[in-house]
Amino acid sequence: MARRATWWTLLSVAVLGVVIVRGGACGACNAERVEPDQRLAAHLDKLCEIADDGAIDPRTGVRRMMKYYGDHGPDMLEAFGATLVTIERIDDDAAHDRRARVARDRIQQPLVACQETWQRFADAVEHDPEASATLERGVTRLGRTLEILFGEEGRSLRGMLAGALARARDAEQVHPRL
Repeated sequence: MARRATWWTLLSVAVLGVVIVRGGACGACNAERVEPDQRLAAHLDKLCEIADDGAIDPRTGVRRMMKYYGDHGPDMLEAFGATLVTIERIDDDAAHDRRARVARDRIQQPLVACQETWQRFADAVEHDPEASATLERGVTRLGRTLEILFGEEGRSLRGMLAGALARARDAEQVHPRL
């Protein structure tokens, strides 16, 4: 048993050493920190590339777009949320507003740059019944998911909060606290 503990101890120390050395080496380098709005903008650039290819082959474009959202949707949502938190943590109102404008510009730049590509992709999908049906099915499913999660009242924040409170009251009546 002592031998196994020694082996694990050595392995743990080795891993910890690598982490410390790697962290120290990386901390010593001057690598630029990528802000969350920059990460989101990079995803939007990738989606534009997919839309560009999809304008030529809409069926493949729709499938690739859905796969990209499936693979990277959590990262995109995290980057968006982190962008909001980054901005809202700034106490000074003027600095807050400046940072929000930087984020706006970073996020809108790839959208504006890709506007014509998105239009060509949308036109191609609209003229391809199979691609259109695939996209419609995906959007309909997402809509159902959001409706199930947030309910019909979830279309407004006030409605979502009122609905959540009503469901909590109903649950309390069905399962009173002991």
